[in-house]
Amino acid sequence: MFTICRPSVGQEAMYNGWKRQHKVKYQCVVLPNFLIGDWFGPAAGRAHDSQVLADSNLVARLQGMRGRLDVELCVYGDPAYPVHDVLLRAPKGRMTNAMEAYATLMSHYRESVEWVFGKMGELWPFVTDVRRKTTGSCSTSKEDCVAALLTNYHTCRYGGVANRYFDTLPPSMSEYRAMYHLHLDNQNMQ
Repeated sequence: MFTICRPSVGQEAMYNGWKRQHKVKYQCVVLPNFLIGDWFGPAAGRAHDSQVLADSNLVARLQGMRGRLDVELCVYGDPAYPVHDVLLRAPKGRMTNAMEAYATLMSHYRESVEWVFGKMGELWPFVTDVRRKTTGSCSTSKEDCVAALLTNYHTCRYGGVANRYFDTLPPSMSEYRAMYHLHLDNQNMQ
């Protein structure tokens, strides 16, 4: 979620009551190697996380990927998300000790998504520059998307805090480029 200038039109849609600021939201899937595996947005700051999930079509895309790859695949998501066969979240309501331990452990992994947004802000200050962020500006959403891609390249080259924290290695630059181009080729074929 990035803070934006107060819009002159449609400010209610962009106002996020929880943060008490005008925002644009992005949905981001962070892989265990600290790369951004999926990027969706921008969405209105007022949009509920479950609505952003539905708009992104992430669940259907993950189900399709699981079928094509013939592997078990599951993403751990925001507590606001509904549970699906490819999407888990922390249990709600009364929890057993084992469920609490699981939720605590998994919350550390969920924090890595916030680390990615923090890294983007450190590397590319324009994504957090409120004065430059205005609604209806296609260029700022494109810049945010490019910043996500460049953050992946930076992670491939230099790693990141999550790589050290989770003891994982990102792919090399050439491996990442090959994966990215394979993804683009598959998209063009559809």
